[in-house]
Amino acid sequence: MKFSTSVFFASIDQRSERAAGESACTALVVVIVDWLHKNLNCMPIKAEYETLIREGSAEWRKLFDVEAYRSKFVDGHFDLETVINARIRPLAVDHERSFIGFFQPEGLDDTYNNFLQCVKSFEEIWAAIDQQSVGLQPNGGFQLYIVSWNDHFFLLKVCKEAYYIIDTLGERLYVGCNQAYVLRFDSKASLYHVPKTEASKEPVKDKKEVFPTKTEENQSSQAQDVGVSFHHSNTYSLVVAKLHAGAYTYTA
Repeated sequence: MKFSTSVFFASIDQRSERAAGESACTALVVVIVDWLHKNLNCMPIKAEYETLIREGSAEWRKLFDVEAYRSKFVDGHFDLETVINARIRPLAVDHERSFIGFFQPEGLDDTYNNFLQCVKSFEEIWAAIDQQSVGLQPNGGFQLYIVSWNDHFFLLKVCKEAYYIIDTLGERLYVGCNQAYVLRFDSKASLYHVPKTEASKEPVKDKKEVFPTKTEENQSSQAQDVGVSFHHSNTYSLVVAKLHAGAYTYTA
């Protein structure tokens, strides 16, 4: 499969020497969510995005310096509950509008199928998110979700006119990418099949990159083809946490 959509790159990602946030994705999404709540109807410009990556990485390093956290998470990859409770930003999880599910590859034996019957599928989670966005107004209002998939956290911002994936780890876009990115999915985005020989090629890296301007409705963008491969050799859990601002409480 291949999709064509607008993509915006930072010049660094969390693993850059300027960020030094090797396993900082959990702290990074919390810092970025806080910024988005404080800057309504805006997306960060390139300089702001890079500042957020450095700030989130710095918060992660502070947490990793705490012996209690370091002994529990030896690889520094904190779970969301730990970072929320550390109060690096005033956020809370809306549990009634959060989801836990699994990608369920075809061809699994009955043991896996029986286990997965009681959890949501990706399609069911996506339908629920889509339903929750029905009341959003054009160019006003949005919903933010922190998504955990395959040991990594990234952001999903849902607006009436577009959905955004905000990811601070370039490798999750394609192998060898070392730039944080934002993908914008709107009515101009497309998904299509390509021949297997073409699908195995890496996406073109030298196309023009355009970052969003201060407000979403005034931003200019240029579509770039991005190849994505889906590997179903394992069953991966998918956790989608709905976030809201202005509270420090977290209930597991």
